[in-house]
Amino acid sequence: MQIPFKTLVFPYDLTPLSPETAKTVKAVLQGEVTHVHVFHVMSLNEEIPMGYPIPPEYMDEIDRIAVREVKKFSDTLRKDGLEVSNGLYRGRADRTIIEVALSVKADAILLLSQGKGLMGRILLGSTSTSVLHHSPLPVILLKPDHVANRLLSEFSHQPSPKNLYESVLKPGKTGPVF
Repeated sequence: MQIPFKTLVFPYDLTPLSPETAKTVKAVLQGEVTHVHVFHVMSLNEEIPMGYPIPPEYMDEIDRIAVREVKKFSDTLRKDGLEVSNGLYRGRADRTIIEVALSVKADAILLLSQGKGLMGRILLGSTSTSVLHHSPLPVILLKPDHVANRLLSEFSHQPSPKNLYESVLKPGKTGPVF
């Protein structure tokens, strides 16, 4: 594993990024990162919604839209001086992300977790969770601003955890009891 990371892959699910989230992604890419491979994976669910295959002419249009959106995001990264390559792949999203990362010899995978919640994970699965658990490469997981803000709000109402370290080292004890 090479640290700092020089080559990252960024699987882009085509969800519009808020300016703040885009700024966070760019901040992660600052520094030692020199190359980013931005790509989209056309999952089997996108190709066969509700069990009915999409006609080929519609698939061609969907492919063009995906390529356009990947290129648009890539162009914003190029403006920041990064070397960017692009891709459009078909397959199971979680496996394809890892396979693409390995094929381009990436040092790490940069993922955005959309925070679909429990029902979203049950119905759709969680690509980011699967990639986190199965990737042999480091995974950098970012949350879009609206998800991060919601989570911060939830945690802000909880009391801070109590550090028990000093209370375990009371006088007369020979050392920490763990």
